[in-house]
Amino acid sequence: MTLIRTMLRPIAALAAGKAARQVKEFLLAHRRTGEVQERLALDLVSRHAETAFGREHGFGSIRSWRDFTTAVPVRDYEGLRPWMDRVYHGDSAALLPPGENVLMFSLTSGTTGEPKRIPVTRAFLAQMRRGWNVFGLLALRDHPAAWLRPILTLASPMDEQRSPTGLPCGAISGLLAATQMRIVRRMYVAPPAAAGIADPDAKCYTLLRYAVGRDVAMITTANPSSAIRLAESAAAHAERLIRDVRTGRFDPPGDVPAPLRRRFRPAPALAERMRQGAQRNGRLLPGHVWNVELLNNWTGGTLGLYLPRLRELFAGASVRDIGLLASEGRFSIPLADGAPAGVAEITGNVLEFIPAGEYGGGRPTVLRADQAEPGEEYFLVVTNCAGLWRYSIDDRVRVVRRMGGSPVFEFLSRGRHTASITGEKIT
Repeated sequence: MTLIRTMLRPIAALAAGKAARQVKEFLLAHRRTGEVQERLALDLVSRHAETAFGREHGFGSIRSWRDFTTAVPVRDYEGLRPWMDRVYHGDSAALLPPGENVLMFSLTSGTTGEPKRIPVTRAFLAQMRRGWNVFGLLALRDHPAAWLRPILTLASPMDEQRSPTGLPCGAISGLLAATQMRIVRRMYVAPPAAAGIADPDAKCYTLLRYAVGRDVAMITTANPSSAIRLAESAAAHAERLIRDVRTGRFDPPGDVPAPLRRRFRPAPALAERMRQGAQRNGRLLPGHVWNVELLNNWTGGTLGLYLPRLRELFAGASVRDIGLLASEGRFSIPLADGAPAGVAEITGNVLEFIPAGEYGGGRPTVLRADQAEPGEEYFLVVTNCAGLWRYSIDDRVRVVRRMGGSPVFEFLSRGRHTASITGEKIT
């Protein structure tokens, strides 16, 4: 263990203690899924009773789960868009209680037409961070060799555009990275500004340049194709990268903002090791630079087709699915490597399930989380503090087993749409 890791251990222990309490609370909640879900639904109703949506749906009279499901119909985003648009234009009271200021709007990607805009408040951000804390601590418990070692995250920018009131609109992953605990941010090898580089080739090279020379243990990204592209970029620009490592220069193949351009400490020994590795294997591979312990990314649906290539490039690294998460929230947390299924995230979301055969019908059956059966396929319905009320997210899942009273499910597809290999909806 390096001196820096030794010095950071007390601080990391405090952060891990908080995450450990969250893990314990999360795991215990699945012993009483129905109770946890009803209490969360009624708590959200109480907190949002004075919003325009709450008044229009009689939240003041809701006293039970039956009252809730009777008062609030299942809707897709277009059904919620009138209230969402009011928040987007500055009327936060349409969906959010007093004091819940919007920090940014999380945008969907991969669809045509007007994007969905999800208001991100401190409560929603905290909910997302709790989910990542639970996921991260469970992963580190299974991979102690990654403890206090650098992390390479491939995030998208949180400020792709601005709302009419001047709030940033983009990826919540950018905000999560920028506001993460200091001890965790210290482990990140790339600066947050790298997420905003427009040129994909220059972005990959910048991430590589900042990461080479660091003992990267984990690579976290949503799509496995991003990690593959990173490795292929290293091979394509091997000569340039090795030269930059040897001299300490930073000569990216494209436009990179001036604040990111810096000198690095020359590392001739590392450059020689990279050169010899590339010569020996016929190309520069991640293993010539890092000893990656864990790759965190989606593995379900069509994305599983990327896994053989991912494992070929990152030989020896374990792969862990990051769970079903989107602009609208985190809905599952995988508890082990090598499987796309995760247990339902019932502490921050009210989750309901429509049987796949009834989806799109006039009066489908809508089941509580504790009623979803193993072996069956469903479409997910979500309620949470982001202003989503019985929102049909159009994600098809399969329940593979139960943990306590909760379903453990895997993502299958984006509804009834055709999807590209990267999971994007297309016509």
